[in-house]
Amino acid sequence: MLIAMPNHLIKDLRAIAEGLPENSADWPHIPCPTCHRGGLAPVADSLVMEESQTSKSWREKPDWEPDWINGGFHCLLHCRNSKCDLVRVVGRMQLSPDYDEWGKWYGDYRERLNPELFSPPLPLIESREACPKKVGQRIDAAAKVIWLDPSSAANRLRSAAEALMDDQGIPRKCIDRKGKVYNTTLHERIAKWKIARPEYADPADLLLAVKWIGNVGSHDDRLRLTDVLDGVEILDHLLTSVYDTTTDEIKKRAAEITARKGIPAGRFTNDDL
Repeated sequence: MLIAMPNHLIKDLRAIAEGLPENSADWPHIPCPTCHRGGLAPVADSLVMEESQTSKSWREKPDWEPDWINGGFHCLLHCRNSKCDLVRVVGRMQLSPDYDEWGKWYGDYRERLNPELFSPPLPLIESREACPKKVGQRIDAAAKVIWLDPSSAANRLRSAAEALMDDQGIPRKCIDRKGKVYNTTLHERIAKWKIARPEYADPADLLLAVKWIGNVGSHDDRLRLTDVLDGVEILDHLLTSVYDTTTDEIKKRAAEITARKGIPAGRFTNDDL
């Protein structure tokens, strides 16, 4: 059984997906692409918001409302670690009604900033260092486009699932009863993985969800950013369960300490038994 562990990175990404407040002091934690530990903050006086010319022209319409206002923004971000790279963020600006926590509107509006591009891209998964190279490369490819084109990102997550099956030794091609070679679908590969490695039955079930999200992303644009972040979170969790050896290492260390009855290594003698 897989045990869900707290994933602070995905919480950060979901908060960013809801949009950034006009006051940069209220922005959620934005993970640094360089160190993955620090949070990004705007470089002083670098945040620029501009109303589009189309939006300005709408002001002349008799039925114009403030929530018609839209445009773009761009900003430079820096990490508290001065050695990390600067990050550029570009996106859309939209004025929208400001509702209170109970959904009541008091007639006020607020600017909401929706990022479409981070350069360098923000990290997507906490298990990035543990997963195979080709799997990680495809996840990195998804990170480049997820804010602007969620469906394309979902398709790249599906490609990461294919690379995962490659790493697990599940073939892309098989031979039928007539001796003809045919391409195996990702769904079939995941089913074969579940049979070949029963200890990974739970991760295999999770990978099916990533596959389905990727399938939808391959055929239309109905996916929302939140849908793809679901796939990211699921993929991150199963990659951790398959490739992260931290738990095994901790168990081994605990067993060694127990065997020594807590006495530091190198100072343990047979008399301590």
